[in-house]
Amino acid sequence: MITADDDAPAVLVDSDPPATPVDGDGAVDGPAPDETNGVDIDAEVEGDIGTEVEVADSGVPSADEGTPTAEPVENVSAAPATPTPLSDRFELSPNEVQADAKRLGAEVAYQITNYGPDSSVIELTAGMTADPARADALAREAATVHNPGMWSRGTIEYAQLGGHLDDRISIMVVVHQELGGEGTADAERAETRTMDVRLVRGASGAWEFEELASAGGQPVARPADLSPLAASVVDDSRIDLPDTAVWDIYSGYTDQALLEAMLDIAERTPYSVIVLKTGHPHNVFGTDRLSNHTVGRAVDIHEVDSELVIDSHDVTSSIYALAEWLVSRDDVREFGSPWLFDDAVAHSFTNEVHHDHLHVGVFPAGHTSG
Repeated sequence: MITADDDAPAVLVDSDPPATPVDGDGAVDGPAPDETNGVDIDAEVEGDIGTEVEVADSGVPSADEGTPTAEPVENVSAAPATPTPLSDRFELSPNEVQADAKRLGAEVAYQITNYGPDSSVIELTAGMTADPARADALAREAATVHNPGMWSRGTIEYAQLGGHLDDRISIMVVVHQELGGEGTADAERAETRTMDVRLVRGASGAWEFEELASAGGQPVARPADLSPLAASVVDDSRIDLPDTAVWDIYSGYTDQALLEAMLDIAERTPYSVIVLKTGHPHNVFGTDRLSNHTVGRAVDIHEVDSELVIDSHDVTSSIYALAEWLVSRDDVREFGSPWLFDDAVAHSFTNEVHHDHLHVGVFPAGHTSG
């Protein structure tokens, strides 16, 4: 079982019904289409091998030594190469809110993305929950990031709040996963995913693992007919996108208005994205209202010009200046952040969930204000 208190991680037990949501993410009216993620259940060579022959000053063997012979040499063969050691656990900022939940959510993502070629998905998920049904669901979703016969090294880049009730919470974890073949030291490929890890409040009051709501989706190849606007966002070095978000763009999930806003932000400053659609809760957490992320009209930004939002709450910060600019735009429909802007053009809101990121939701392409 996995539980999280002040110092350590945990596993699931049954919990009370959901409490009143304290989340304030933007939503749109309309049916909630199903979001699916496909699941598919050092050694160094000793190379100085040769013969040693004693020679005279002339450079030829001594006459009294006869024919030179080679000394026996131990047969040395190359041992299989091994991958790099496991990365360190995720280190939280001292300013984080819901630190215990973030630590546990990150630990779940860490455990299922660090394994050897002979591991099984059942082994990776063992001990995370005592509920057989939830254990089976976890194994099926974790199979998305499990590649039999390969080793994997996962590094947690950030853990952001996706929604919070009194007894349940969503932690969106960005994990960089490197994969290599058995007997090799170098990674063959790498993917950066945004996972939605759900936790529940246990009987002791500590957070416990509930489910892996999303493992970050399946890879999508870059379309040959990718629009110039989408290509500009994906290829912009000032926009740090997890692969999960890139796959959303390749799949055509992202509204043109949001892509344009993302480019405009990049003109002002570099920034890092946690999530577009996949990896974010389908509805505004704890409600039946469809999230604007789900319809491709919202982005969450957790870092601006190498500075975490959670560490930049002062109104003199450059992130605050960026926020002031964003809420003044008439294409921004909603804006969640650590601050409330009373005179904003956009609908501005703040709560605990938005202390660690900027939520930017836009009107659909073609919308005219007024």
